Amino acid sequence: MRNITLTVITLVIAVLMVLSGFIFYAVMVRKRTNAAADWIRTSQITTNQARAIFILDQRSTAGIKDFLLSNGRLLPPEARLQDSLQQALQRLSGNTHNTTTQQDHLQAIQQLLLQRRHTKQLIISTADMDPVKAGEIILGPTFSAQTASLRNLINTYIDTEQQELLQRVGKDSAYTSWSLWVTLGLSLFTIILLIGEVRYIFRVSVKIKDWGNQLLKSEQTFKRLVEEAEPIIYQSTRHGFFTYVSPRSEELTGYPNTTLVGKHYSLLLEDKEFERLKIFYLQQLENGDEYSSLRFEIITRTGEKKWVEQLAYLITGENGRKTFECIVRDIDREYRKEQHIQYLQKRLEAILDNMPSMMFVKDMPGNYLLVNNRFMEVMGVSKEDIVGKTDTELHYPWVERYAEMSRKVLETGTREKTEETLTIDGKTYHFLLTMFPLRNASHEMIGICCIGTDLTEKTLYLQQEKEAREKAVEAQKSQETFLANMSHEIRTPMNGIVGMTQLLLQEKALSAVQQEYVTAIRRSAENLLVIINEILDFSKIKAGKLEVVSEPFNLREVINSTAFPLQLQAREKGLVFNIRTAENMPVELLGDAVRLRQILTNLIENAIKFTPKGHVTVTVTLVSADKNNSGVRLGFEIKDTGIGIPADKLEVIFESFSQSHKGNSRDFGGTGLGLTICKHLIDLQNGSLRVESTPDKGSIFYFELPFTKNPFPQPQLPGHPLAQAPVQPLKGLAILIVEDNHINQQVAYYTLRKGGCSRVDVADSGMAALEILSTKSYNCIIMDLQMPGMDGYETTRAIRNNGINTSIIALTASALDGERERCLQAGMNDYVSKPFEKDDLFRKIQASATHDTDPGPAPEHRPDPAQQLSTPAGPGGSNPPPATPAPEEKPPISFEFIHQVIGHDEVKIILKELVEAMPVAISQLRQYIEKRDWENAGFVSHQLKGNLNFVSMHEGVQLAHEINRGLVLDCNYEEISRKAARIEELFTRYKPDIEAYIATFD
Repeated sequence: MRNITLTVITLVIAVLMVLSGFIFYAVMVRKRTNAAADWIRTSQITTNQARAIFILDQRSTAGIKDFLLSNGRLLPPEARLQDSLQQALQRLSGNTHNTTTQQDHLQAIQQLLLQRRHTKQLIISTADMDPVKAGEIILGPTFSAQTASLRNLINTYIDTEQQELLQRVGKDSAYTSWSLWVTLGLSLFTIILLIGEVRYIFRVSVKIKDWGNQLLKSEQTFKRLVEEAEPIIYQSTRHGFFTYVSPRSEELTGYPNTTLVGKHYSLLLEDKEFERLKIFYLQQLENGDEYSSLRFEIITRTGEKKWVEQLAYLITGENGRKTFECIVRDIDREYRKEQHIQYLQKRLEAILDNMPSMMFVKDMPGNYLLVNNRFMEVMGVSKEDIVGKTDTELHYPWVERYAEMSRKVLETGTREKTEETLTIDGKTYHFLLTMFPLRNASHEMIGICCIGTDLTEKTLYLQQEKEAREKAVEAQKSQETFLANMSHEIRTPMNGIVGMTQLLLQEKALSAVQQEYVTAIRRSAENLLVIINEILDFSKIKAGKLEVVSEPFNLREVINSTAFPLQLQAREKGLVFNIRTAENMPVELLGDAVRLRQILTNLIENAIKFTPKGHVTVTVTLVSADKNNSGVRLGFEIKDTGIGIPADKLEVIFESFSQSHKGNSRDFGGTGLGLTICKHLIDLQNGSLRVESTPDKGSIFYFELPFTKNPFPQPQLPGHPLAQAPVQPLKGLAILIVEDNHINQQVAYYTLRKGGCSRVDVADSGMAALEILSTKSYNCIIMDLQMPGMDGYETTRAIRNNGINTSIIALTASALDGERERCLQAGMNDYVSKPFEKDDLFRKIQASATHDTDPGPAPEHRPDPAQQLSTPAGPGGSNPPPATPAPEEKPPISFEFIHQVIGHDEVKIILKELVEAMPVAISQLRQYIEKRDWENAGFVSHQLKGNLNFVSMHEGVQLAHEINRGLVLDCNYEEISRKAARIEELFTRYKPDIEAYIATFD
C-alpha cells in the first residue's frame, strides 16, 4: 500500500508539474502580450503628444502673423496655446517609459519653448509701437532657427521612443520562445514518467484483487466476532428494514435477531420518536453524511423503555444502493443518571434564579459564568449582555466597584463585604454584598462568587424600630409630663384642702361635730394622696426610674410611726392589732426607710381592710447576719384573719390593677396597685415576698429585706427624750411667698403666720417678687414653679443673678421625674411637694433659712392674701352659708366651697372681684386663642378654673380644665374656641345669681 501511495503521489506531482508549466507559460505569454500592447499604445500616445507640441507652436506663430497682418485687429491666441503646450509637455514628462535620453530631450524642448515664448511676447509688445520691426523679428533668421531646432528635438524624441519600443518587443519574443521550449521539455519528461508509473500501477492492481478476497474472509470473521461483542450491530435498507441483526439484540430488545430481520425499525419506537428518527436519517441521506450519532428511546418486547445510542454509517454498494450499518449501545442507566444530574442542575439553577439575593459567578480570567434573575432585575441587564464577558468589556456603573472587590479577593484569597444602596424605579434597595473565592477539592481557587443579600426589609425594620424607640422615648417624656401636670392639677387643690384642714384643726372654736367633719375631710384627702402616690410610684417603676437609697434610720421608730395610725384604724374596726419584734433585732440600720414604710403601710392597710373581725399581727424577726455582723436580713410577717385569697388568685394579686375578688374595688376601694408596688420595691432591694392564704380564714404576707448596720449610730441618753418641736418654730422669720394661685396664697400665708413668722409677704408673679426683693430682705422664699410669665426656675435664676443668696424652697404639685434636681440646678435650696405637710415645710424652712436679727427694713402695711383680692368687708357679715343641696343633685353654682376656704367677712369682697374680673379674663382667653398664643391662653384658663371653682360652677371648671389640657395635647383651635365661648355663656347666665347672693350681705 505504501508503494501504491508513493506511485500515485508521484503521478499526481508529475501531472501537477505539467499543468503548472503550461499554466505558467500561458500566464507569462499573456502577461508579456498585455505589456507589449500597453507599451505600443503608450508609445503611440507619446508620439502624438510630441507632434502636438510642434503643431501648437506653429499655430501660435501663425496667430502672431495674423495679428501683425491685421494691424492688431485680430488678437493672437497666445495665452491659450501656451497653456496647451505646457499641458502636453507635462504629459510627456509623466510618461513612465521615458529613458534618460528622452528626459534630456524633453528638458531641451522645454527650454526652447520658453525662449520662443519670450520672443513671441516681444513681437506682440513691439507691434503696438513698430509693426515693421515686429514683422522683421518673426521673419528673421533667429526665429526661424528656433523653429527648426524645435522640429529636430521633437523628431529625435519620437525616434528614441520608437527604438525603445522595438527593443521591448524583441525581448518579449525571445522570452516567449524560451518559455515554450522549457514547457515542452517538462511535458516530455512527465509523459515518460507516467508511462513507467502506469506499468507499476497495473502490477499493483493485480495484488489488490488478491487482497480483496482475503478481506472478504476477514469480514466474515469480523462479523462472527461482532456477534459476540456487547454492542448490537445491524444493517438496514435506506427505508429502515432490517437486513442483518446481531444475536445479542435479544438482550436489549427482547426480540430474537431472526424475528427482527425483515421488520421495520418503527417496531421498536413510539410514533413521536419514530417521526423524529425518520426526519433525522432522511436528512443524513440527503446530505450524504457518512456517519451520524443519535440518542433515542426504544420500546422492548415487554413494554419497557430503554435509552440507546446509535452510530449509523451510510454505505454505498457497487450498484449505487445505499444502506445503513449501525452500532447500538445500551446507555439507559448512564442516560437516566445524566438526566437526574441535569434535573438537579436545573433545580439548582431555578433556586438561584428565584432566590431574593443577587448572585453572579466569575472564573479566574474574570469571565462572568452565571448571573441570576435577581441580579439582572436589579441591575437592569440581560444574561446575554453579561455571561461570557469580562469587566473590561462591560460599561455599567457597578462594574468598577465589583471589579475592585474581585481584585482584593484574588489577591487575599479571603471574602470581602460591603453595603450598597441602589435606587431602582424610584424605590431604594439596600444590599449586603459578600464576595468570596470558589475552590475545588484541592483547595485551589477556581473562581469568584458574589451574593448580594437584600437588606431592604431589615433596614426598614431597623429604621422603624429606631422611629418606634424615638416615639417610645417621646411617649415616655409625654407620660412624665402628663403625670407632672396631673400631679400639679390634683395636688394644687389637695394642698388647699389639706392646708385648710390643718388650719381648721388648730382652731379651738370648732365644735365636736365640726372637728369630726374636718377630720373626715383630712382623712379623705390623705387617702386620695395615697392613691395618687401609688399611681406615680407605679409609673416610675414601669419606667425603671424608681431608685432606692441607703440612709441611716431607726427601725423601731419606723415601725412605730408606721403602725401607729394603722393601729387606730384597726381599733376603729374592732380588730386586735399586735406588733412583735425580736429581742436580738438591730435598731440602727442603713437602708431606704421610706420604701420600708411604704411596703409595711400597704400590707398592713390591706390586712386591716380585708379583715372584718379578728386580729392583725405584725412580726419582725432577724433572719440572718453575715460573719462580721454588719449585714443583716430581716423578715416581716403580716398575718390577719380576714376573708383570705383563693389559691388560683395568689399570683394575680401582684399584677397591675388586679384584686382577688371582683367586688373588692367597690366594697373596699383601692387602685389594685399596692401589692404590685410592694413586690417591685422588694425586688428592687434584692428581697423576697411570698403569701399564704386560706379563704375565710386569713392570709399571711411575708417578705425579707437586706439591710446594713449603721456603724455610726446617734446615741440617745436614757431619760432624755427627743426635744419637742416648738409651738411656733418659725418665730421671728420673714418669709416671701411667690405664688399665683390665690387659694394657695391663703393656705401658705395662714400656715406660716400660725408657725410664728413675724412677716409674711405675697408676690403673685416672678416680676413682682424681684421688685419686692429689690427693697426688702427675707429669711426664706417659698417659690411656686408654675407661674405665668416668669416661672419659678427663671425667677430663681434672676434672684441669684442679682446677688441675693436668700434660701429658696420650691413648692409645686409637679410629679415630673428629676424635679428636685432641676430645682437645685436652678439655684433653689430645697423642694416641697403639694399638698405639703406643715411640719415638713417648717422643718425645711428651719434647716435652710438664715436667722438674721435684722431681716431688713420695717415692712410696709401689706394686706393678707384675702385682702389682696378685695376691699374690707361691709357691715353685717352674719349671713349663714347657703343651704346644702340634696346629695344626688349638683347645682350649676354653689357658695358652699367659698365659705369653707375663706372667712365669712371676705366672701362678699372676693365675689365682687370675681364678677368684675371674670369678663376681662374670658375676653383675654378668647383673644389669646384667636392669636394662637397658647402659652398665655393656658395661664388664663388655669386662673379661670380656680376662680370658677370658688362658686362651684362645675361645668365651667371642667371646660377650663379641658382647655388647659387641650392646649398641652392637641391645640384644636375650633374645639378650644367653642369651649371658651361656652364658659362665657355660663358665666353670663349665672352672673345675676352671684350678684343676687352678694346683695344678701347688705
